[in-house]
Amino acid sequence: MLTVNRIKDEDRVVYGTDEELIPMLSKYLSMPELGRKIREFRENPVKEGVTLRGGRRTSAVLFIPDMYFEDDLVMGGNVWLYLGDMQPAYCIYRPWEGGVDPDEA
Repeated sequence: MLTVNRIKDEDRVVYGTDEELIPMLSKYLSMPELGRKIREFRENPVKEGVTLRGGRRTSAVLFIPDMYFEDDLVMGGNVWLYLGDMQPAYCIYRPWEGGVDPDEA
């Protein structure tokens, strides 16, 4: 079950960029269009998240924790992928432009 405590548990979260995570997750989920679906969700997120269906009876939930839980979490403004309780949650972040945090510029 997707809970805020699960997202806060750093031992159950994998952080990575699009380039690092999407190819591996796309193959694991048998979902060749995963990159496109993540881009579309980033552009038009919904509070409830979106459930994606993959091949081999797999599914995943795309969500943004700050919207989903109405809380301010570490990296919570990024797109996350939840595969179920037996898998880690994946935070798919985009690096800052030029390596600079916009809040510190």
